[in-house]
Amino acid sequence: MSRFKVLRMAALSATLALSAAALGASSVFAYGHADQPLAQVEISGNCNNPSFPLCAAPPEGVGLGGIWVWVEIDANGTGDVAGAGCGHNIGGPRGGAESIRGEIAWSYSSAENLPPEAQVFFADPTDTYYWIPALGFAVPVTQGHYSFHPASGVALEMQVAP
Repeated sequence: MSRFKVLRMAALSATLALSAAALGASSVFAYGHADQPLAQVEISGNCNNPSFPLCAAPPEGVGLGGIWVWVEIDANGTGDVAGAGCGHNIGGPRGGAESIRGEIAWSYSSAENLPPEAQVFFADPTDTYYWIPALGFAVPVTQGHYSFHPASGVALEMQVAP
């Protein structure tokens, strides 16, 4: 596996962990209120291989655990997010889960026009993305399943559905 892919996976895990903390502190909103949802995005990331460098304890890696996030992309440039992040501690204190809930804003972008801080984990064949600043990453607009498995026990899955 290339160093670039490892760094992308580390960046996603860190981005999602920070998003969980930021969105978890906000008010809880009822989701699914827009009249015209464009897409639903499900993201699942797991790092459960203690011998894989990305899964090493921080600061060397992101630690053991996972994250699941559901995002509704609404036609009016807003959306909703719900999910959870969960940490695992082997041989130490118990891990735990943290809720992720909130509202998001998004915009369309090509890869070239994304801001430098935007993480792109899966290339869109049409080069069109939903840029979601609150989560720190861009999601392919093209519907389908995207998958990244760099090692046993390490996975990133994304589903973009109507």
